[in-house]
Amino acid sequence: MAGRARPLPDRVDFSVVVPLYNEEPNVDRLLHTTLPSLERNPRVRRFELVCVDDGSADDTRARLERARTDRVVVLSHPTRRGQSGALATGIAAARYDVVGVMDADLQTTPDDFVPLLQRLDQGFDCAHGIRVQRRDPVLRLLSSRVANAVRRLVLGDPFYDIGCPLSVFRRGCLEGVPLFEPFHRYLPFLIQMQGYRVTQVPVRHFPRAAGQTKYGIVNRLGVGLRSLLHVRRLARRYAGARPNGAAPP
Repeated sequence: MAGRARPLPDRVDFSVVVPLYNEEPNVDRLLHTTLPSLERNPRVRRFELVCVDDGSADDTRARLERARTDRVVVLSHPTRRGQSGALATGIAAARYDVVGVMDADLQTTPDDFVPLLQRLDQGFDCAHGIRVQRRDPVLRLLSSRVANAVRRLVLGDPFYDIGCPLSVFRRGCLEGVPLFEPFHRYLPFLIQMQGYRVTQVPVRHFPRAAGQTKYGIVNRLGVGLRSLLHVRRLARRYAGARPNGAAPP
């Protein structure tokens, strides 16, 4: 089980993992926005941007390959494995112990890694975003609210916006968790259920400028219900492993 988190050094080495599937229109924006943001982040010493192409059918991979450097790591799947599969590949390849995750569509900004990293200084193991004034279409907002209501009913978790793509965490938090599809939807809960300390931080949200969202009501509730029951079984297993059912530290 987890113990009290160690304080971070003044500046950390930071791996940012980004899954991409058919995000050709967003690749250049992603690189031109994220790299300068990490360079000016006062909490970051060294960094890498780990981009995982998840079997895209467009020019996503080729655009990433042209941008490959020591700081831009490019990984690819020959066929699509899903967002969780891409995140798992990126996290496994990350060189640094502090990891951030974000989406390629830039509906959240890498500038908000600053307040998230600050929370790790306060003894938390994971800082997870809450999207303020979400700028999504009505149908996506509706599907998110339905999924959140069902999840909180089943798990009883405290997360206001568990699906926010912007998070930072200590990589060791995921070492004991099976990275199933779609674990990315439950990332802060999976970390918390092991006894690690998780906090929620407001982050900004923007309209999608290019490309298309990959999620809607059908794929949130179909696959989501099966994965939700799997997560509940995992949570009960971890709770049963604590002495006398004790709460996490």
